[in-house]
Amino acid sequence: MTQPRRLGDTVRFAAGGVMIVSLMGLGCTKTSEKSKAESIQPAKVEKLPVETDLSRITLTEDAERRLGITTASVVERAVSRRRTFGGQATVPAGKSILVSTPIAGVVAQTDASGIPTPGTDVKAGQALLSLMPLLSVERDVPTPAEQVQLAGTRANLMAAQTVAAGDVERGMAEVEAAKIALDRAKQLFADRAGARRGVDDAEATLNIAQSTLDAAKERNAQLTKLLGMLDVPSSEEEPTPLSITTPIGGLVNQMNVSVGQTVAAGATLFEVVNFDTLWIRVPVFVDLLSAVQTSEPARLVSLSGDDLSAVPAIPVAAPPTADATSSSADLYYQVDNRELGLRPGQRIGVEVPMSASEQSLIVPVGSILYDIYGNTWVYARTSDRQYERRRVALRFVDGEDAVLRSGPAIGTPVVVDGAAELFGTEFGAGK
Repeated sequence: MTQPRRLGDTVRFAAGGVMIVSLMGLGCTKTSEKSKAESIQPAKVEKLPVETDLSRITLTEDAERRLGITTASVVERAVSRRRTFGGQATVPAGKSILVSTPIAGVVAQTDASGIPTPGTDVKAGQALLSLMPLLSVERDVPTPAEQVQLAGTRANLMAAQTVAAGDVERGMAEVEAAKIALDRAKQLFADRAGARRGVDDAEATLNIAQSTLDAAKERNAQLTKLLGMLDVPSSEEEPTPLSITTPIGGLVNQMNVSVGQTVAAGATLFEVVNFDTLWIRVPVFVDLLSAVQTSEPARLVSLSGDDLSAVPAIPVAAPPTADATSSSADLYYQVDNRELGLRPGQRIGVEVPMSASEQSLIVPVGSILYDIYGNTWVYARTSDRQYERRRVALRFVDGEDAVLRSGPAIGTPVVVDGAAELFGTEFGAGK
């Protein structure tokens, strides 16, 4: 009796089991359709047989749009490696003028504003102060001591004027020679027989020669005016004050006198420095001089790393200087300081080309990816919405460009924007 009950219970359990299975089968039909719709992934990762570390990523059109992927082609061009050195701004020769008094006198101001203080911006030919000559005004006839002083002053002025006239003649000859050299350099550059650097050097030489000539003319004119004043016979009237002007424009760096001060002939009155053009002195270790391309322009960078390449640093011929204590020799570069606003003595970084240019593969620096071992990779676009990770050998970074030793073929499109997202998709860290 107990055995049939067990058999009946089993039959009923089996029958119930069949019913449950049939109900589950009905439910799975609807669930499978929903799972099939959700099984479509936005990205599919396929392992390539070439290397286990490489993968091909195929994106859907919607996933590619959401990632905002942009590409850039691999190019090849000549590049040279650069190295950053510390430079120091200096005032070039001819851009700093010391003005001295030609005769003894008393310092006076030219207007109500007074004598300019150091740091004041002045223009070329501007009168900074006046000088009242020390001549007797009580008698028509000077005393013997005054006559001796006047004769000595006239002799000094005549000698100074002779030198100034010679400087003017020499300056005119130098300007003419600089113009001829500039025309020759331009013609050679137009005929593709010369370099652009030759034209730049000729223009710089012409500017320096013209500045020297202008200063010599100004000194000659002042001395001529002084001689004319000394030739006027003395009278009971007050002597005419002598205006002291600055030959160049710039900033007053030093003012060595004050109103009412008595100065002797030849005493230094003030110094004016022009900061429109500065030289950058770059000390380089002597063993690296042979590797530096001294004829190529350099790039300026601030100490914080900001790129200042918009202002070129042109190499100039300067007196050779070196420092034995630091085993360094100096290179000099000329920069336009009107936009930089550098001060003499200020430190600034200079990227100097260190080797001859050679052909190298170039990709945007934003396309380079690093794995945990320090290896460098890029994602190459192989077909529509398909990307493969390629190994590259990075030489160095030059601004926004990454210079490669080896990498994909020229013209291969590599991913720039969205490269990190593809890297995360491949290794499971992306969304």
